[in-house]
Amino acid sequence: MNKIIILLVSLFALSLFAITACGDSTATSAETKVVEAAQVAAADTGAKSVDKRVVKPNVGEMKKSAVSEPAANAPAVETDKPAVNKTFTEGIHYAKISTRVKPTAAADKIAVQEMFWYGCPHCASLEPTTAKWKSTMPDDIEFQYIPAALNPTWAVHAKAFYAAEQLGLTEATHENLFKAIHQQGRRINTEDALVRFFSAAGVNPDDFRAAMNNDETKKKVNMSASLAKRYGLTGVPSLIVDGQYRVLLYDGLRSYNELYEVVDFLIARVRDERK
Repeated sequence: MNKIIILLVSLFALSLFAITACGDSTATSAETKVVEAAQVAAADTGAKSVDKRVVKPNVGEMKKSAVSEPAANAPAVETDKPAVNKTFTEGIHYAKISTRVKPTAAADKIAVQEMFWYGCPHCASLEPTTAKWKSTMPDDIEFQYIPAALNPTWAVHAKAFYAAEQLGLTEATHENLFKAIHQQGRRINTEDALVRFFSAAGVNPDDFRAAMNNDETKKKVNMSASLAKRYGLTGVPSLIVDGQYRVLLYDGLRSYNELYEVVDFLIARVRDERK
């Protein structure tokens, strides 16, 4: 019976998640219930993972893909990453943000930002690829995680991220929170549940709750919500390069690695623009 329930939940989830992104500012309650239902089913049956699919592209994103010759004259940068060898097309693989949002990165750095939500299974699936890419990124790149605060439910997780950041816990807890939700099937979607999670990691619960609700956290959550609107965000994960390019989740997308091929292409473009 439990196997049947999981199958039905998975099929329903697939119908809602036939995209490579979670939610938007208007469609959140249904997706949250589906993720929670899958988490409960996994927890009840001892399943180790809720959703580890490489999912289909985002409905509403452009529907074509193109590969041609690499951008010329990109400056040489010392890196272990392979050279950018593909050209991607505006309006298909990435969008130019109408008004560039100046990142908080140093002037000599190119900011790469990932907007995410801890409750998003696709963000959880992307995280290993992100971690691998970060481990070899060039010295002129500054990577920034930005928790998307598109609605009150997502804002609770955003508060937890910024509280962990203030307490110096991001590196130790970021991936573990994804795993707790999506591999262990734990329902960590309220302030109390988040305080319990971080206190189990050795954090004083009163200190963490205070950090979740202090002025600095409130300011950053509001900034995140503003950024999401200025970037034209409709779902997560979303990768932004230099505050001016947003990677699209296009038809024909083969893997999460390919998203970072687009990022590498856009980084090379920004370097060329800065000459």
